[in-house]
Amino acid sequence: MWGLLGLHDIKQRYRRSSLGPFWLTLSMAIMIGTMGMLYARLFGQNVSEYLPFLAVGLLVWTFMSTAVNELCLSFIAADTIVKQIKLPLTVHVARVVWRNVLILAHNAVILVPIALWSGKATPLGIVTALVGVFFLAVTCLFLGLILGILCARFRDIPQIIASLTQIVFFLTPILWKPEVIADRIWLVGFNPIFHYIELVRAPILQGHVPVQSWIICAAISLGLALVATLLLARFGRRVAYWL
Repeated sequence: MWGLLGLHDIKQRYRRSSLGPFWLTLSMAIMIGTMGMLYARLFGQNVSEYLPFLAVGLLVWTFMSTAVNELCLSFIAADTIVKQIKLPLTVHVARVVWRNVLILAHNAVILVPIALWSGKATPLGIVTALVGVFFLAVTCLFLGLILGILCARFRDIPQIIASLTQIVFFLTPILWKPEVIADRIWLVGFNPIFHYIELVRAPILQGHVPVQSWIICAAISLGLALVATLLLARFGRRVAYWL
């Protein structure tokens, strides 16, 4: 059901459009090309190395940030269904995650020439990157349950999350490489968003599995799964009344 609902959302959003979701892909490609040329000059980076780094990081970040902001409103946006039809709350969260996965799949077209340009992508790296995307989607599912329940009860949280995502964007190595702060590069390791992005970026650009990032992300996602399970069991039945 969540698969059909997510696909329906995409169709409704781009109904009667010639390019449909590929409008997002086109605008993203233009933005990556423009920013890649500009910031490579500003940071004194080689364009052939910086552009793939920016492209993968920006695509993954766009997926994560958009999904998180929409997950805050997953139950609020579906309040009519939640109140009238008895469905598992996970359906509404999975619907949002699946919708953003479909958009990411459209934008992934940009990664094909990027991967060929980098020349470091391997079959194992590409498979590992796809596994990383699946892991990100599952993590967003757990996080979405937490945020959906909390935001249904406290309506100020979506605005707080939207502000935090803007701050985190500039604190995460997306526009800039970790080597830029060589003397304090160890600080990057404390940023969990960096490790989640590395699950996809490192296999594509470097052709290896980021073991350290996988361990850190697995521990964080396990904690999110535990919290989501507890919140769902404790407050799941109250969500309809909070809406």
